[in-house]
Amino acid sequence: MIKSKKHVLSLAIGALGLASQGMAQEKEAERTTDDLKPVSDKVVEEVEVYGIRSSIKSSLDIKKNSVNVVDAIMAEDIGKFPDQNIAEALQRMSGVTITRNAGEGQNITVRGLGGDYNVTTINGRRMASEHSSRDFNYDLIAAELLKGVEVYKSPVAKTQEGGIGSVVNIQTRRPLDFSGLTVSGSVKGIYEDRTEEMNPQASFLVSNTFADGTFGALLTAVYSERTLRTDAYQGEGFYNRGNEDSITVRQDVDGNGEFDPAVDNEYGSIIPGYVRYTNWQDTRERIGASLALQWQPRGDVEVNFDSIYSAYDTNGEQYEISFVTYDEDWTPGIPNVTDLGFDDDGLVNALTLSDGAMAELLNTSLPRKTETFQVGNNVAWHVRDNLTLTVDVSHSESENTNNGDNRYIVARGFVDEIRIDQSGGNLLPDITMTPALSHNSPFGAHYSYNYGNEIRDKVTEFKFDGDWAPLDSIVSSVQFGINYGDQAKERDSYRSVGPSIFSNAGEQFERYPQYSPDMSAAENIAGFDLFRLPADVLVAPRFDNFLDGEAGSHPAPWASFDYDKLFAFYESISADAANDLVKAQFRPNDSFTVGESTLAAYVQADLQSELLERPFTLNLGLRAIETTVTSSGYSLDVDAVRFEAGDEPGELQYVGDESDYQRQMDFEDSYTDVLPSLNFKWNLRDDLIYRFSAAKVITRPQIDSLTAYSYLNLREFELHSSNPGLEPMRASQFDTGLEWYFSDYGAVTGTFFLKDIESFIESGRNGTRTIDGRNFAVYSAINGEEGAEVRGTELAYQQSFAGILPGVFGGLGIQLNYTYVDSEYDDRERRAAGLPFRGMPKNSYNVVLYYEGDALQARLAYNWRGKVMTNPDAWGGPSWDADYGQFDFSADYDWTDSINVSLSVNNITNERNWGYILRSDQVSHLARYGRLVNLGVSVNF
Repeated sequence: MIKSKKHVLSLAIGALGLASQGMAQEKEAERTTDDLKPVSDKVVEEVEVYGIRSSIKSSLDIKKNSVNVVDAIMAEDIGKFPDQNIAEALQRMSGVTITRNAGEGQNITVRGLGGDYNVTTINGRRMASEHSSRDFNYDLIAAELLKGVEVYKSPVAKTQEGGIGSVVNIQTRRPLDFSGLTVSGSVKGIYEDRTEEMNPQASFLVSNTFADGTFGALLTAVYSERTLRTDAYQGEGFYNRGNEDSITVRQDVDGNGEFDPAVDNEYGSIIPGYVRYTNWQDTRERIGASLALQWQPRGDVEVNFDSIYSAYDTNGEQYEISFVTYDEDWTPGIPNVTDLGFDDDGLVNALTLSDGAMAELLNTSLPRKTETFQVGNNVAWHVRDNLTLTVDVSHSESENTNNGDNRYIVARGFVDEIRIDQSGGNLLPDITMTPALSHNSPFGAHYSYNYGNEIRDKVTEFKFDGDWAPLDSIVSSVQFGINYGDQAKERDSYRSVGPSIFSNAGEQFERYPQYSPDMSAAENIAGFDLFRLPADVLVAPRFDNFLDGEAGSHPAPWASFDYDKLFAFYESISADAANDLVKAQFRPNDSFTVGESTLAAYVQADLQSELLERPFTLNLGLRAIETTVTSSGYSLDVDAVRFEAGDEPGELQYVGDESDYQRQMDFEDSYTDVLPSLNFKWNLRDDLIYRFSAAKVITRPQIDSLTAYSYLNLREFELHSSNPGLEPMRASQFDTGLEWYFSDYGAVTGTFFLKDIESFIESGRNGTRTIDGRNFAVYSAINGEEGAEVRGTELAYQQSFAGILPGVFGGLGIQLNYTYVDSEYDDRERRAAGLPFRGMPKNSYNVVLYYEGDALQARLAYNWRGKVMTNPDAWGGPSWDADYGQFDFSADYDWTDSINVSLSVNNITNERNWGYILRSDQVSHLARYGRLVNLGVSVNF
C-alpha cells in the first residue's frame, strides 16, 4: 500500500461483536538503510510504503546490510506488530522457537539454546527482570509499543556479551521518525473461546515535532485485559522395568492394609501413580507506556531520551483433582484395588479404587504483580565528518510484589469408587467416580502451603562509544568504547513453616506442645483421621465443559475452596498455629542479594576492499570484560560450627541448633574474558552474499547458583554450598552461509552454524573442608570439564508474487523457513543416552501465506516444532514435549483512508500441547488453551 505523507489523527472507537486481534494503525515512514545515518543526513521521502511487504523489505534490508548474522522483524505500521506479542512474532524466524504460558508466548529458544543462553536488550540497554533468573519474559512488553526486534545470531565486539544463543534487541519508536503531528489510536475486543468472555484492549500514540523539526516528543500507551483458561492433565510416576523409582500397583489380597510379597499381588502398570486434572483460570491486566524525546539543537549534536514502563498483573487460579494409584508411605494402608485389566504385555491398564476411594482436591493460586521501567539518555556528537562520539546512560528497575501470596491447598475427599481405564486407546484414561464428587461430599483438611518470592532488580549502565572513519583507507570504520554495567537482584522469600499442621487430625501438634488445638472437628472419614471441613468452605464447581474436544471420559467439574473461610476454620482449631505455621513467614535463609558489575572495553574495525573483483567487508573485533560478583545472604558460618556426639555410635549433631550458626555472609569474586570476533561479508554479486563468522562467546551462571547458602549433611559428611566464584560457560561459534536477494521482497538464504561449548555448570564435588576437626566433602555448582557441540542449519525462502501472478493474485506472497539443530555431549554417558539439550527441538519450520491489496491485508501462518526434551531427570525417565503445530490468521481492511478494521484468530484448529515420560504411551501432561479471537478498529485522519 502506498499513501501520501500526511498528518494523522486517530480517534479510538469501540470494538464490536466477537473479539479478535487487531493492531493500531498509523502510518510510519518505511525503514531503510538511511535510518542508520545521523538525523541530519537522512533524506525525507515524499512517499511512504506500509503493510506486510514494507515490513518484509525493511527486515531484509537490515539482514542484507548487516555485517554480522542478523534477523529482524519490523512493525507493519504504528501499533501493528505482526503477532499478538513479541515472542509469537519471533517464532516466525528461522532458528527461534518459544514456550507458552496459558497458550501465550513467553520465552524463546534460539538455535536450540533457551533461558539464560540469550540476552535481551531494549534500545541496546539491558532491562531489569521480575524473576530470579536471567531469562526474559516477552509477555511483559506490549507489542504495540515497538518499532521492531533484531536478533543477533553472531556477535560483533560492540554487542552486549552474555548470549551463547543470541542477543535480542527490542526497538521502540522515536518522534523524528515522523513528520509533524501524528496521533493514532485503536480499540479492540479479545474473545477467548474457553472462558467465553470478551475483554478490552486500547492503545494510542501521540507524536509531534517542534522548532523546525529539531525537537520531537512521542508518547505511546497500551491497556489490555485478558481472561484465559487452560484445561489440563498430568501423570506422574510410571512403571519402567529396571528403574529404581518405578511405580507399581499393589493389591492387598489378605486385606490387612500392608503389602506382603508372599501373599499380595504387585503389577507393573501403564497408569501413573498420580493422575491429576487441572482447570486453570487466569486474569491478566497490562498497562504499558513509552515516552521518547529527541532533540537536534544543531547539525552535529543529537540527544535522545527513551523510557518504557510496564505493569503486568496476573491472578491465576488452578482447580485440581488428583487420584493416587500406588502405595504411599504417608497414608494408612494401600489403596483397595479391584477389577484389574491388563494389556498384551501384562501391564495393568484399568483398575478400580474402592471402599472409600480418595480424591484429593488441590487449589493453587499464582498471582504475578510486576512493575518494570527503563529510562535512558543518549547524546551523539558528530565531532567531524568522520568521527562521532556517543554517551549513553540508562537505568532500569523491576519488582515482583509477593510476600507469600502463592497458595497450594490440598483437601481429601471420598467417594465409593473411582474407575481409571487406560484401555480405550485415547491419550488420557477414562475416569468414572461413583457417586460424583460434589461440594457436598465429605472433605478433610490435609495441607496448606503459602509461599512467594518478592523480587527486586536494578540495572544501571554507562556507555561511551566512538565511531571513526579513516580517510582514504581500506579501513572504512573503527568503533571503540567502554561500557560499565551494574546489576543488583534481591529476593525476599516467604514460606509456611508447618503446612501440614492440620493434616491427619492434627497429629503433628505433638511436635508443637505450645499449641492447644480444639479437636472437636476431628472425624474418621473412610479410615482417615481428619479435621472435617465445614460445608461453607467448599464452593460449587466454577467451570464446565472440561477438556472439551479431548476424546475420552473425563472427571465431572469438581469443587474448590474459599480460602478465607478455610483459614478461619484453622483459626477455630488453633489461631496461634494457623498464624504461626500456615500463614507465610519471612524466610531469611532463602533470601539473597546478588550483585554483578561489568567493565568492558572493545574495539572493532570494518575493512572494505575487493576479492576476485567483488567487494567484501571484514569486521574484526575484540571485547574484554571484567565481571565482579558479590553475593549476600544467610549462610552457615562453618568456622563457628561445633559438634557433639549423637545418639547413635559415630553420629554427629550440632552443639545447640543449626540456626545458631547461620550468619549474614558476604562473598565476592571476579573473572575476566577476552572475546575476539570476526565477521566476513562478500558480495559475490549485487544480489548474492556469502558470510562467514567466528567468535568467542559466554553465558554467565544462573543467578540461583550465585546465591549465598550452605548446609551440612552430617550423615554423609558433606558440605553443600553456593559458589559465587563460578565462571561463565564459554563457547566458540561459527556461521557460514549464502543469501540471495532476488527482489526487494524476496530472498533465499541458508546458514550453517556450530557452537562448541567448552563446559557446563553442574553440581559436583568441589574439594574438602575441615569443620571442627572433621573433614567434609564440599559439593556446589562447579564449572564442569565436559562440554558439548550444537550444530544446525537454517534455510529460508520468501517471495512476493507482485508482477509474477496476474491481477489481484499479484498481492500474494509466501514465507518459508526450516531449522535443523542437533547436539552432542563430550561426556560419554550423556552422549550414549542420546539426549538433546533441554528445550531444543531438532526440527522446526514456518509457513506464512500472505495477501496485500490496495485495502486488504491477510496472513495465514503455520508454526511447527518437533519434540522437545524438558527434563532429563524426571520421575520415571526423561520427559518430552511432543511435537506441536499451530495455525494463526490475521487480516485488516482499510474501510476508508482513515478507518481500518482488523481481525485475527490464534490457534484456529484448537491444538493441544502434550508430552510424555520416556515413551509416548506414558502421557505426563496435556493442555488445551482454546482459540483467541480479536476484532479491532482504528481511525486515522
